[in-house]
Amino acid sequence: MRQKVLFSAILMGLSGWAGAEPLRFPTTEADIVTALSPTLQRKGLGGITSDTVKVGAFIQFDSNSAQIKKESYPLLREYAKALQGSLATVRIEIAGHTDSRGDAAYNLRLSRQRAQAVQDFLGVDNTTTYVKAYGETQAIKTNNTPEGRAYNRRVEFIRVTQ
Repeated sequence: MRQKVLFSAILMGLSGWAGAEPLRFPTTEADIVTALSPTLQRKGLGGITSDTVKVGAFIQFDSNSAQIKKESYPLLREYAKALQGSLATVRIEIAGHTDSRGDAAYNLRLSRQRAQAVQDFLGVDNTTTYVKAYGETQAIKTNNTPEGRAYNRRVEFIRVTQ
């Protein structure tokens, strides 16, 4: 019985990688606006629901720091244009994520500091955006490879209001 429960938990954890729609990483203002615009999809027995609308951004930071690297400025400027333009009235969560290297509490703190640094850089109103830290808890790839860790070190923009 115990093995059955463990196996079910493992399958549920993997379904986030295998079954979920891949996270999009738009890089232009137009693509960001499109990606953060809700689309209705028919699900189940004729019910219409709206999926969570979110995108990821590979924002580079100095190691163990919330200091944004200059290489990320052009991408962040595209997000700023989108969030100050077409998405100005939309409530957005700026979610910070890290890989699993390091202590969980440290990663949670670092992810919050990085998300806050992004919000500050964007110059967007705190009434339309807010920061949330996830640390290492929502990996989208394995943390066993450099590529996987790079995907897990990200900032997501999640549309909270439709």
